[in-house]
Amino acid sequence: MAVVQFDRDRMAKRYVSLNRDLDPGIQRILYLPKHASDREIRLLVVNELLAEMTDDMFEPVVFRFNVGSEAEHKLLVLDVSPSQWEEIDRGTLSLPRGWTLEEAVDFAPEPAR
Repeated sequence: MAVVQFDRDRMAKRYVSLNRDLDPGIQRILYLPKHASDREIRLLVVNELLAEMTDDMFEPVVFRFNVGSEAEHKLLVLDVSPSQWEEIDRGTLSLPRGWTLEEAVDFAPEPAR
């Protein structure tokens, strides 16, 4: 049986592309690999269509893929509004425990066609 090589960075790019295709409200997506396990992909998604939350507690949505296989991994997606993103960027609103913007990969919006 062939060994499946898991490439976290490549998969992150794929999930970014899929998310953009599905949601017209996405303004920006950041991939946050620092402090994540080798089988964990963390995406922070800034979405202008997201309803503003009133509390300061954020929890990502967790998706599990290929459970029980050599390609098993988790995708964690934290959706925030543009104003929440501004607060996170300024440091006045905290990310979930263990998440950081250090070494973030910012996937700039695709140009309008």
